[in-house]
Amino acid sequence: MNRPMKSLALLLALGGTACGVELADGSYTGEARFKVTGEVQSLSPVEQKGKTRVALAWDNWARSGDITFFQSVEVNSKNPPFGYELRLLENPEPQALNNFQTGLVGTAYVSVYEDVNGNGKADDGDVMRGLAPGHIVLFVPEITPLLKETLREWGRIVNLDDLKPGYNLARGICAEGKPDSNRFDDLRIVADEPVPVASVEEANTNGCLNFH
Repeated sequence: MNRPMKSLALLLALGGTACGVELADGSYTGEARFKVTGEVQSLSPVEQKGKTRVALAWDNWARSGDITFFQSVEVNSKNPPFGYELRLLENPEPQALNNFQTGLVGTAYVSVYEDVNGNGKADDGDVMRGLAPGHIVLFVPEITPLLKETLREWGRIVNLDDLKPGYNLARGICAEGKPDSNRFDDLRIVADEPVPVASVEEANTNGCLNFH
């Protein structure tokens, strides 16, 4: 199991925190701060049916370790392929962001989970069904020269000058030699583009998000 799937599986076992939840019926008319759109191409099967939710799972691996917060929206269709749109109405909570000492950087996986008890939160008993194998969302409250130098030394973002304050979409760049190599993958900041989601099994095999 790759690093993102381990984090998300652990979170659902321990229970998570939901924040910034979009209205499922789309009746909110305010302007979204960021949108993630794409197609759910396949999903892992689930024994217990609930409400299927597309979510951003914020993983603060550099702060206190694998504590993830969710921003999610319910989807109407449960039979892939189907399109989705995740409208982010709020910024992630500060405790969901990675502390690089010189600044905060959030990293979020685009995922689909089955909300078995229908409470709109990711908690014990819910089931992870899908993950975007090639994209993550970044959030940077403020970009300072010190933070930029820290990220340059970290070396995972290949086009660091394209990183902007607020939300960013990044595509994973597979390390050469994978899966035989244990090298880290890199990230490239990209303009708005579709983010496909695949089943847990497919994402685990084909993912390029081992960036830390």
